[in-house]
Amino acid sequence: MELANLKTLELIQNDGSPCGPKLFVLWNPPLYMAPKTPKMDEEKASNVEVITRRRSPILETSSLFAEMIQHGLRCIAFCKTRKLCELVLCQTREILLECAPHLLDSICSYRAGYMAQDRRSIEVDFFGGKLCGLAATNALELGIDVGHIDATLHLGFPGSIASLWQQAGRSGRRLKPSLAVYIAFEGPLDQYFMKFPQKLFRRAVESCQVDAHNQQVLEQHVACAAAEYPLNVSHDEKFFGSGLDDAIIVLRNKGLLGSDSQCTSSHKMWRYIGHERKPSLGVSIRSIETEKYKVVDKLKNEVLEEVEESKAFFQVYEGAVYLHQGTTYLVHKLDLSEKVASCQKADLKYYTKMRDYTDILITGGDLAYPSRTPKFRTTAKADACKVTTNWFGYYRIWRGSNEIFDSVELSLPSYTYESQAVWIRVPQSIKTAVEKQRLSFRAGLHASSHALLNVVPLYIMCNSSDLSAECANPHETRSIPERILLYDQHPGGLGLSVQVQLLFMELLVAALELVKTCSCSAKAGCPNCIQALSCGEYNEVLDKKAAVLILEGVIQAENSLFEEISGNSH
Repeated sequence: MELANLKTLELIQNDGSPCGPKLFVLWNPPLYMAPKTPKMDEEKASNVEVITRRRSPILETSSLFAEMIQHGLRCIAFCKTRKLCELVLCQTREILLECAPHLLDSICSYRAGYMAQDRRSIEVDFFGGKLCGLAATNALELGIDVGHIDATLHLGFPGSIASLWQQAGRSGRRLKPSLAVYIAFEGPLDQYFMKFPQKLFRRAVESCQVDAHNQQVLEQHVACAAAEYPLNVSHDEKFFGSGLDDAIIVLRNKGLLGSDSQCTSSHKMWRYIGHERKPSLGVSIRSIETEKYKVVDKLKNEVLEEVEESKAFFQVYEGAVYLHQGTTYLVHKLDLSEKVASCQKADLKYYTKMRDYTDILITGGDLAYPSRTPKFRTTAKADACKVTTNWFGYYRIWRGSNEIFDSVELSLPSYTYESQAVWIRVPQSIKTAVEKQRLSFRAGLHASSHALLNVVPLYIMCNSSDLSAECANPHETRSIPERILLYDQHPGGLGLSVQVQLLFMELLVAALELVKTCSCSAKAGCPNCIQALSCGEYNEVLDKKAAVLILEGVIQAENSLFEEISGNSH
């Protein structure tokens, strides 16, 4: 209704598609005892703290994937990110190389970023039976018919019940029996579903989030609409919303829209005058961004894929190890002006991790005095913000041991985009209380933001890449804002921050319960409480005890404030 501006609609919910029986397996990787530090000598061995960890879910998925392929089952292994997709393919091939080398070419990966002709070729090979298995992102969740599939693997919860069922529904069509295996990460959401499977299978499908007012999306739609039929602000604002006028001005300045200069502003008809015959062909359904970097194979002089500008420096930079179809490439040169990364195949025993930090500047309100919202009993605000990421170097890390063996400095331009954030101020009295306990307030804020981020998917439909927390950089000494903050990770925002604001108190209480009930004893917590898989700072600068004090303090301050407001109103 939001998307199409409809007053009413008729719900059609009876499923008439042919479907056979489906076996759904929840697969929790086995536990093992591991030393907290990766390296130690014999003298110190007895003093090293031993922690319980789960076997790598990536390796578990790869093992299951290889097993499926060897049994002749057609399978899709769904992964949440592009990098996970490539890692699963890489490790599955290593397993098959040892036990079934003749099957190496029967699997490949499928994800956004690949060139359109490559995706079409993969689709044809999979449908025709040349390929037996695909490691895929949610790019294969909807859309094309790839024929009969026997099994689906799901590496981690995809972000919503709707996505999980959509992915699992890819197998077992045409009345044949099928299998779905959900492999859990160590994070709180996956472990929650492992402990309470009924919460997964009896949970209602979430309401999807649609932000029809995202300015970048609106501009693309307006350009396409104007190519079909001239637009008038007065007449068409009811269809496109109050942002239509601003969108037209931006598109006019880009030379994409034009009008008769003799008409008054209220009667002006805006027509598409851009170079593209059909502007709709230039709109990607996989990404909101239009600016992209090309990744080019230096020896073959062919484009391997395209990476959105906001993600480019996380993946391609001089010295970066890059994965494409499970093959390792080394990036030799990054041309910033042409937006081209040149690379070539390399047999390397290490991988690289970018080092960066992100600043969030609130642009839509006063930081010191957030408005009070009695209706939702929270002082949390949802505001427009400016997100700026700075890259300053990268690590080289051995693949086998995950040990950092080199640190390289880089000089790259920062990247800034407009988005939306939801945040709450932490009173000075709470900071004082934390520091009296000789705990790190900075680490406590970071941990509190992670805990909040970890519980959001239990309440709102979103992926791990949609929202992020304000993270403390271990190399930064600047003072940080005294706030708990989450922000939309997509340019223009998705409207998630606004949804989080409405549930902020409920989320704070859930975050506190998550941290207090977690059995881990480590100061830096664990993936079940204050660690986040998506943390840009690799979960450094975390303090579990400080997080408990901060969350308790903020909840108490909020309750006291609104009890006072309620008392005064009576």
